[in-house]
Amino acid sequence: MNIRRFVGRLLAGSMLLLAAGILPAGAARADSIIYDGISVFSGQQSFTQSFNLAGPGTLTFSLSNIPWLDTVANLSGFLSTASGEIGSTIGAGTESINVGPGTYYAHWFGDAQGTYNLGVVGLKINFQPGTAVPLPTPLVLMLSGLGLLFGWQRRKTPALTKRSDLTTC
Repeated sequence: MNIRRFVGRLLAGSMLLLAAGILPAGAARADSIIYDGISVFSGQQSFTQSFNLAGPGTLTFSLSNIPWLDTVANLSGFLSTASGEIGSTIGAGTESINVGPGTYYAHWFGDAQGTYNLGVVGLKINFQPGTAVPLPTPLVLMLSGLGLLFGWQRRKTPALTKRSDLTTC
């Protein structure tokens, strides 16, 4: 094997290993959008949305008044379970609550007052699981990639065959 080629590969591999060792390893958290929609209020109305959570995490409840025709006055919302209200009642804004697995209910209500007696409210509910999904370290990923790269590389061997042992009679 050519020594220059070997040293070049060794140097490139060492630099990649050093770079991979410097990169941080962490964890990923996958957010889920439980509900993202709008409600059209005609006069005084209330709405409820139920959903199930499989594990513990943080639930974020965002309520917003959308300016269309009339504004919704006395806009409020809260989260509850079968045993009662959790967190606090909020107006237009955001609240985050740590929750466990189970069935939850989102409630929002208000009064569209004005010329048309119609208003629009937006509600978004996000869930971020409490357990992080560990990411593999960059070093392990890089080593496996380099192993595949060098494993697939074909080794060229010279096909020299001597015919000196063959003699003609």
